[in-house]
Amino acid sequence: MTALDSPTYRHELDGLRAIAVLCVLGYHAGYNDFAGGFMGVDVFLTLSGYLITQQITRALANGRFHPGRFWLRRVRRLLPAMLPVLGFALVSALLLKGQGAFAAFAGHFLSAGFFYSNYQFLAEADYFARASDTNLLLHTWSLSLEWQFYLVTPLVLMATVRLGKGAPLVALGALAAVSLLLSEALIGSGRESWAFYGVLPRYWEFVLGGLVALLVPYLPQGLLAATGLRAGGIALILWGIFGYAGGSFPGVGALLPVTGTVLVLAAPRHPKDLLRRALDIAPLQWVGLRSYAIYLVHWPLFVTVTPADMSQSEGPLSAALLVSLALGHLIYRYVETPVRSGTRFTSSAAILRYGGGALATIAVIGLTLPTAPVAALGRALPLAGLRATLTEIDNSREAYLTRMDRLASNPRDGLHYCSYDSLSGPDQMLACLTDPSGPEDAVLLIGDSHGRDVLLALSYALPDLPLVLFHQSSCVPATYVRGRSLCFPDLTQTLTELAEAGRLNRVILASRWMAGEHEGAADTLATLDRLGAEVLVVGPGPTFDAPMESYATDLALSGQSLRDVPGLGPDRFAFDVRGVNADMRGYAEAAGARYVDRYAAMCPDDLCRIFDGADGPILYFDQQHLSPAGLDVLAAVLFGDPRIMAFATDP
Repeated sequence: MTALDSPTYRHELDGLRAIAVLCVLGYHAGYNDFAGGFMGVDVFLTLSGYLITQQITRALANGRFHPGRFWLRRVRRLLPAMLPVLGFALVSALLLKGQGAFAAFAGHFLSAGFFYSNYQFLAEADYFARASDTNLLLHTWSLSLEWQFYLVTPLVLMATVRLGKGAPLVALGALAAVSLLLSEALIGSGRESWAFYGVLPRYWEFVLGGLVALLVPYLPQGLLAATGLRAGGIALILWGIFGYAGGSFPGVGALLPVTGTVLVLAAPRHPKDLLRRALDIAPLQWVGLRSYAIYLVHWPLFVTVTPADMSQSEGPLSAALLVSLALGHLIYRYVETPVRSGTRFTSSAAILRYGGGALATIAVIGLTLPTAPVAALGRALPLAGLRATLTEIDNSREAYLTRMDRLASNPRDGLHYCSYDSLSGPDQMLACLTDPSGPEDAVLLIGDSHGRDVLLALSYALPDLPLVLFHQSSCVPATYVRGRSLCFPDLTQTLTELAEAGRLNRVILASRWMAGEHEGAADTLATLDRLGAEVLVVGPGPTFDAPMESYATDLALSGQSLRDVPGLGPDRFAFDVRGVNADMRGYAEAAGARYVDRYAAMCPDDLCRIFDGADGPILYFDQQHLSPAGLDVLAAVLFGDPRIMAFATDP
């Protein structure tokens, strides 16, 4: 008799796995109704906590638990299905990644194979990180969490089981509370990436499932309990997935799917429970048994069919979703099942031998990927022209980030950098802006990353000009709520205090000026006018509806090159840039401010150049930010006008 045939095997949990993985696929495919589909991962984490805690405590009770053998069996469970997925991702990366992205993939390949990718991606998370939907192995962060849970939990249970029957329950409950509090604290302090990727702030999700395993003797029985708990649990899971409307996550934001899963786990198995029987239906069982393989293969397949931008690819992703089910079946049938049930993989020595060989192979491949022979192989593969263009984009990104790093470190006298990305609250910001070590009679530039671009152009074109940056990423210079963040908090009060301190003589406002958010600039301009500041407004440049990698890839797959395109027009903008430009000019004129029409300069006749000349460098490294060559063009625009030069140089 196999485990699946055991009368104690909970087939309804395979049905729950099927719901979870299908919701994750629907979310990644971009279906509007699956706004919270990512919560399917939280269902998996809680299920894993239940099953693993149950397995360990039963073995401990029988006196036959050995952590080494446990970890080896976990390797046998997780690693085999990972191998073909890593191979598929490697082929995709060789064909569709530029040099910089391929070097990053090499690190991802290693971290995924050795189950520490959650911390790899955490280290890479920043404003200018490559788009997450270009990372072929991004989804492996959750598998790394699983493995880290497997490492920690046996030690906790082994250490506490000898202290008494209730000690493991108390220990896990305390860890869950600390974990959830840590997650909320990280989110509250703006470190959402830590809360998302870290095993400690996610540990409570596993533990709540584990607590159910420990409380089985005390759980209610009977048809009413079975139906009520299971119905309530499924309702909470579906409410979280289909009713998600934004908000902080994970932390308490994950309570709906986790609590729902806990209720389903706590529901007794009653033969007359219709919901349990519904979860047992054949289609859900088929998907549930293959859910691990389906989850593993779907993401690299999705990235491969939309290698630079998933946001507008529902058709190809729908086809990829169906292919994922088929590929998941093949992996389950020909990789997972033979390894799990084959006698040659049963003993610890065999698992160690085969698993060690697999990990050694992953290590050798991962360490070899960034080398010259692999680069030479890449040049011989199809789509070499595409990869050359992607490499140019990668190089532009790296050169831009190098300039930004130099800027943020305040490398010269007369340049002072103050950013809400690193400062907390108006008091800290005001202290930075009025720091006695900062330049006097400086031009104050207020804005987002586009404002930082203007500052960089100013600092290179006029190296003696005193400059102070008042910065917050992704925020128009106005006080308003964007997503979960408050942009430029108490800006009016900060500007007033700067004026009283004599630090508000000349002001430049420069931003992306996102449509709708740009309207807040009118109030900021009115405040600056009231405070007597001289103001220069730099209008919006183009924001395209996809990154440069996406355009390059789409064109290459149709036999063209990005250099064949003379430029991009308003039909490829993410919002009505021309309309925003007209509004901003009107706001500036109403407040008596000077205006720089960046859009007209960068996009003459409504056509935005991508390259600086037929054979020149690329001007953008993503869908909105200028490359170093683009910054040089912007500098020429800013300082080709004598009126702007007079504003910048006349204190």
